[in-house]
Amino acid sequence: MLQHEFRSGEVVIQPTLASVCHADLRYYTGQRRENALKEKLPMALFHEGIGEVVFTKDDSVKVGQRVVIVPTIPERLLHDRESKETERSIEDNYSKNGVFLGSGYDGIGQSQLVLPAENAIPIPKEIPDRIALLAELNSVSLQALRHVQDVLHEGRVAVFGDGPVGYLTAAMLHYMFKIPKKDLIVFGAVADKLEQFEFASTYLVDHFDFKQYPDVTTVIECTGGRFSEHAINQAIDLIEPQGKMVLMGVTEEKVPINTRDLLEKGLTLYGSSRSTAKDFQQLMEAFRDPTYQRALEKLLPEHDYPIHHAGDMKKMMDETAKHKGWKKTIMAFEW
Repeated sequence: MLQHEFRSGEVVIQPTLASVCHADLRYYTGQRRENALKEKLPMALFHEGIGEVVFTKDDSVKVGQRVVIVPTIPERLLHDRESKETERSIEDNYSKNGVFLGSGYDGIGQSQLVLPAENAIPIPKEIPDRIALLAELNSVSLQALRHVQDVLHEGRVAVFGDGPVGYLTAAMLHYMFKIPKKDLIVFGAVADKLEQFEFASTYLVDHFDFKQYPDVTTVIECTGGRFSEHAINQAIDLIEPQGKMVLMGVTEEKVPINTRDLLEKGLTLYGSSRSTAKDFQQLMEAFRDPTYQRALEKLLPEHDYPIHHAGDMKKMMDETAKHKGWKKTIMAFEW
């Protein structure tokens, strides 16, 4: 049994729902690099979750509140680590000595979590639990789009990826950043998945002539894995000179990039990873929109997995690893 000290400024959260990320599956199935597995395991998995506050030592959060769990804990909020002052301002998600739940630091797969109060974002009553559960995955998209938010309306915006990250990023571009369907393009490899993107113009990547499609000035890459190489180089062919690209897809291997055309076009590339508490706060306002909620519901499964003990969790992870679907896998904790 794990025991945690409960300090001033912290809260104790009892997780109620959590969802499975591909990163969780890579740890569970041993598909991370060997050195990463040795360094980070054993640990409690999962970083996408919500819960209820059961104890608090901070006036900003009340007992009984439903909260979204922010998995990024920056160095400044870790009591056992002395933050070093620097002249540069580093965002919390890039804090060098911070931690991240379910990635070398015990995650949401516990009966209770002790976290800084800043990592517990209250959920408005208009937002159902299962919609709020999607906040973490959406927060990563929001963090990425912050890099290009000032230029999104200068031309067409293209999203590469028809999985959950691509879907949520495209939905955010439409519902939060108000990109109309005619100016929002999604490229994917599976026709059935692309049919879900009702708010965007969609194309299959096979046989598409990326060099002949005009006016795309911003690209968001959401593929990851072995498809990253193709997506990034197709995006370089597609985008207009001096366009901006945000890379979100995670891959274990190094990816070759067409630097010749990247340089000739004068492109700007941003890498974006994880998110901060302010992203979650902004999403809690955006999620109040019923139309946006209906778009998000497409990623929710018909049934959740009730988790009473470790055996239930093992069964759930085995089934999820074996049958990877488009929709999320959700756990309902009933320890």
